[in-house]
Amino acid sequence: MNTSNSGQASTVTQLMSALSINGRGSMESRQINNSALEFLLPELVSTLIDSALSAKQASERLELGLDSEETERKDSQDKAGAADDSTLASGWTELPDDEELMEQVCIKLEMVGFRVGKRLAERFAPLNRRLTDTLDIVKFVCKDIWLLLFNRQVDNLKTNHRGVYVLQDNKFKWFLRMSGNNGGAAAARRAQPYIWLPCGIIRGILDSFGVSTVVIAETLGLPQCTFQIKVVSNEQLKP
Repeated sequence: MNTSNSGQASTVTQLMSALSINGRGSMESRQINNSALEFLLPELVSTLIDSALSAKQASERLELGLDSEETERKDSQDKAGAADDSTLASGWTELPDDEELMEQVCIKLEMVGFRVGKRLAERFAPLNRRLTDTLDIVKFVCKDIWLLLFNRQVDNLKTNHRGVYVLQDNKFKWFLRMSGNNGGAAAARRAQPYIWLPCGIIRGILDSFGVSTVVIAETLGLPQCTFQIKVVSNEQLKP
């Protein structure tokens, strides 16, 4: 296991979790602008991609038996030369064409979101009523949590009443500042890393209420985003 890689991921997780930590009744003493997550998200995606790339390069050097100092010096030079190109003018982070690496980044982003979601549920769960019905918990996400994070509620909520819920946000706040010259499929692909975090947040909130779920998201055209929540049993979650 690469200690540098795990250390960076741990630091990022602690930072994101800190955004939602606050004792009940002390909101005025510790306030954070809800745009903090919006501005932090691109940096978070970029950091985790860089971390995964560094871990992969270190693993390749070890397998090839290359001199560590020489290759690290070359990697530093390559990174310095490409630094200006890593983030597009539109605000998107350039994604590596490596599905396995991006899957690792996806998992880390989703887990960061999961922990933030758990903290949000602990902090903002309603005190005047107990949420036991899954639909009521999803409505809590659509109204209270969405309003907290994005200053608006979701545009549409649908369910088949058999454990599947679909949340539609036609103006997803974290996509409003992101534009691209290439729309359609290209923009949808670039948007993928940025919806893993909110997927984790949703899953973390429902998990806090004892509801195990799988959450996926897609965008057919920015800034629209659709989240699908599927309630699953603990047995289904086992590998």
